[in-house]
Amino acid sequence: MTTNQQTTATATVHHAIVKSIFSGDTLVIKPLTRTSANETEQRISLNYIAAPKLARPPTETNAGGPTIDEPYAFETREFLRKKLVGREICYTIDFQIPQSNRLMCTVYLGKDKETGENIIESLLSEGLVELRQTGQRANDTKYQRLVIIDEQAKANKRGRHSDQLADVHIRNMKWSIDNPKQFFDEHKSQQPLDAIVEFVRDGHTLRCLLLPSYTIATIQLTGIKCPMLKREGSSTNETNEPFADEAKQFVDTRLLQRQVKVILDGVNNSNLVATLLHPNGNIALHLLKEGLAKCVDWSLTLLQQGWREKYRATEKHAKDNRLRIWKNYVAQPGHTDNDNHNSNEAGATSANGKSSDPSMKGYQAKVLEVVNGDALTIRDLRDNKVRKIYLSSVRAPRAADLQQKNDENNPNTNRPQIKRPLYEIPYLFEARELLRKRLIGKTVRVVTDYVQAASNDFPEKICCTVYAGNVNLGEALISKGLAKAVRHRQDDEQRSSYYDDLLTAEQQAEKRAVGLFSNGNGLQRIVDMTGDTNKERAKSSLNVLQQKGRMEGVVEFVASGSRFRVHLLKDNWIISFILSSINCPRAERRVPVSGNTQQQKVEPAEPFGAEALTFSKEHFLQRDVFVEIENMDRGGNFIGRLTTVDGHSAALMLVQAGLAKVHDSAYGTPLYKQLLEAEDKCRKERSGVWTNYEEPVAKDDEDNEGETNPESAQDEAVSGPAPINFNDSRFRRVVVTHVTDDLKLYVQYSEQGSKVEQLQTELRDIFNQTKPVGGHAPKKGELLAARFTADNEWYRARVEKIENNNRISVYFVDYGNREIINELNRLTALPPGFSQLPAQAHECDLAFVRPPPDQEDRQEAKNALLDEIANDECLIKVEYRQNNSEHVSLYRASNKENIIKTLSEQGLIVIGQGRGGRSMRPTPLYDELQQAQAKAKAARTGLWQYSDQIEDDATEFGFTGRK
Repeated sequence: MTTNQQTTATATVHHAIVKSIFSGDTLVIKPLTRTSANETEQRISLNYIAAPKLARPPTETNAGGPTIDEPYAFETREFLRKKLVGREICYTIDFQIPQSNRLMCTVYLGKDKETGENIIESLLSEGLVELRQTGQRANDTKYQRLVIIDEQAKANKRGRHSDQLADVHIRNMKWSIDNPKQFFDEHKSQQPLDAIVEFVRDGHTLRCLLLPSYTIATIQLTGIKCPMLKREGSSTNETNEPFADEAKQFVDTRLLQRQVKVILDGVNNSNLVATLLHPNGNIALHLLKEGLAKCVDWSLTLLQQGWREKYRATEKHAKDNRLRIWKNYVAQPGHTDNDNHNSNEAGATSANGKSSDPSMKGYQAKVLEVVNGDALTIRDLRDNKVRKIYLSSVRAPRAADLQQKNDENNPNTNRPQIKRPLYEIPYLFEARELLRKRLIGKTVRVVTDYVQAASNDFPEKICCTVYAGNVNLGEALISKGLAKAVRHRQDDEQRSSYYDDLLTAEQQAEKRAVGLFSNGNGLQRIVDMTGDTNKERAKSSLNVLQQKGRMEGVVEFVASGSRFRVHLLKDNWIISFILSSINCPRAERRVPVSGNTQQQKVEPAEPFGAEALTFSKEHFLQRDVFVEIENMDRGGNFIGRLTTVDGHSAALMLVQAGLAKVHDSAYGTPLYKQLLEAEDKCRKERSGVWTNYEEPVAKDDEDNEGETNPESAQDEAVSGPAPINFNDSRFRRVVVTHVTDDLKLYVQYSEQGSKVEQLQTELRDIFNQTKPVGGHAPKKGELLAARFTADNEWYRARVEKIENNNRISVYFVDYGNREIINELNRLTALPPGFSQLPAQAHECDLAFVRPPPDQEDRQEAKNALLDEIANDECLIKVEYRQNNSEHVSLYRASNKENIIKTLSEQGLIVIGQGRGGRSMRPTPLYDELQQAQAKAKAARTGLWQYSDQIEDDATEFGFTGRK
């Protein structure tokens, strides 16, 4: 190259912005004046000098492995980086190397080479580079000046010319992080790390040099995701996502080879997740603001306090202005059911567009029921309507979670059928209880976030954020590991308004290993005593529950105004429970179709049955209560009193509301007077079940109607015995088939009489046609045919006891009597089909009756009872149950005569408070029997001939019986 050519080349001054420093003598620039030859960027080298070489990382093409820095290589690069990156320079091209098209230039900092700093001279004066000695440069004035500057640097021992060891100026490079998780754990609690951005892969992924450890780390920006660039080596069909190049250039221009602060937030695969802070701000916020990135749910929760709201608000700004990736954005419609209680609410919102005070938004509602762990039944206090709402973005424990866990542990086993999800799904009961204890009956604030449209078989779901005070209940559930946050699609805006808080709460719960994230099973073990299958278990537990007295429980389900399913907390028993002392109208229910148990029909509600059901749901459902068991019905339902924690009787509340009537079993209870007063008040006001009530008028009083004293009439109605309604469904027609010496009755229900007669007729016909085979060897408990001694006929019997001398005790299951048989030919197997009919003899005791202690007296009472019955049809009604036995009242069906009362008036039986010394609550029947016994005592009749006391009553006085 000639001198004239060099002069011509240096005459033109070019201007550019320095993008990065490739090495101590090579720059990457963006020309300010673009031509077809330099449309984007180009590389230029500094003339006259040679810089120390930087270390190179290991690559597939680098067979020799990684290299190390030459002494002062990094200091030289840093000198240029700090001085030039991002700044404008002017330069002249001294010459171009033909083989590599490498441009050798003289570079000046600034816009004017006359006033700008000569970068080559600066490097030489700092002793960081070597002045090239090759070539004939005697006539080059610039070179001669550089020689002088280099000599001065040597004389001053600057840089490379100092007396320091060269090894001190060589970096110990770490080209990767072997264990990113461990690295994060070691540095997460420290101050932000210093770093230099070395490479920008895309808008949210960068490679940084961490200082002072000289560690190369790949970092993903926390909380955002930019459009993706085409992957290297991918197919030609793959293209960059829209605005991917623009996002990369945006970061390139602002961060490449800039020093930043790195706040470590987490780890994703082998990459660190971090927030990068430049002196001019957070690059992620700038990307969001320009519409070049969107928020990412999973990593947004990793951000430090205060950043999440800023990210969401900045993204919302870009959406609202339809910037770049949001150019086709369509905002979701808002919800109008969230009341604004402050006319200046717009000024009371935080930067993310959400209310900074949750109490300033939404509407008030009363919680009626907690449905599983993520839904509530509420009464909207604005219009008093009942609605079902769901907690936004909250996912309660589900059966699928349990089944998935079981499949993982035992892949070859069948999935168990879940009958009671509340108790069988791990942590679902705990989730329900957390909400129930905090919410039931309380007023909450509801903020509607979105409405999920109905789809397939699923109805519309109103999804809300619910606050108790200022506590977000969804967040509270998740923080205790009792629920999880729903994972929405990235573009799905139908989510909780505080979704990031939910994700953060879930991550914290997972770190603490609580609830669903623990190793516990989270199951609630219960004993189910409801339904026909558990009837016998319930009956056997009656005495135990009666003795326990007052027990704490929770009403789990309301079937009608007075029928509940109660969870007894201490023993974890689930029982069916009916309120005593009242009659409550029945609600609508489904019952099996006669003849086809697979089908059901809807049985309409009785008048005010629906109102009673609603009342009980609102006042008792899922409330803490106290129950006392008094009795049990034939269906295995416990009967008793239910009291709220405030001491209010459920039965009295229903009567006061006009939704129940007082039952005769209330007589003698502590609340009997209050029940009658409440019923009388509702009757007078014609409220509830008394709406169509008409006062009865006696014929004898019609002429004297105007002279009637209302107060005396009322007193008489209250104090006088109520007439017995023999049409009550609890009365059953029976035939007494056997009476024992201690006055136990065995009865057959009249409606089954035809079946018993048919069975006996067929059994006798078979044995008359085919002589029974004698000598049958019976087994204890076996149902067989036995020949009764009295009439020499065959009957069904069950073997109760077998003694060695062939004494066989049998019980005739259809009649209740027993016999000892010594001859095996009087026993034989039952013919096929004769075992299907259940035993027809039903054992019961006479209500409030104790047999006389003397054997002769008992026999006399038994004979009198049989004479009174005289093979006539009777009516019985179960008055109470005790010791697994039904205690009944007994009436003659023909004239409704009280047979027990008749025996008591004759002084043949003792009227007492039941067996076993347990006191029973008095009833009108008991009072009637006591009055009959008092008459017998006064007349010195029967047992009371010599004394008012009998042996059982007066042993403490030395009395031993009648003489």
